[in-house]
Amino acid sequence: MNIHLDHISLLVRDLDAAIADWSDILEVLSPGHNLQITRGEGKDEVDGTPMRWATFQNPDPTGVSIQLWTPAEPGHWPDKVLERKGEYVHHIAFCSADFDGMINRVREAGLPLVLEQPSHPDSQPWLRWNFIPPAKAHGPLIELATRYQAVGEKWLPHPGNTENAELAAELSERFAGSGRSDPAESASTP
Repeated sequence: MNIHLDHISLLVRDLDAAIADWSDILEVLSPGHNLQITRGEGKDEVDGTPMRWATFQNPDPTGVSIQLWTPAEPGHWPDKVLERKGEYVHHIAFCSADFDGMINRVREAGLPLVLEQPSHPDSQPWLRWNFIPPAKAHGPLIELATRYQAVGEKWLPHPGNTENAELAAELSERFAGSGRSDPAESASTP
């Protein structure tokens, strides 16, 4: 099963100011992270929290990226957390090419999950997530999420994910002419 540490996410008060500050930091410490920033927004399916985010993509697709996020409008739980804790590392995300398999593995190991059923932003229904609670992780949430593909400033479904095996085979045949028809082989490609 392909699981990798994908990003560290910080809850911030002012997304635009945080993007500018992190751009300055990364220009000196890791310029490759400034080459591609994906942005998004949406409401959490479970609690309706509107959010905006920006992710400084690591140029290595399995490298660790840096994500910043903020509530998209006032009056939701992140405002209370920011008031109480200030800006902080909110979660550490692991992505998998087989989201259901990853969740099953977590359950079989007896690790606690925050949600009975996975959630997703309303703007990206293909992107599913669940969390291991902060008490187990000694601080941040551990996000478990569907592997994505950064394209321009957006995240798109990764064609190599298990749920996209048919699409991966079609794309492979159409563009590579490889004739590869084993969905498991396609799903394991990073």
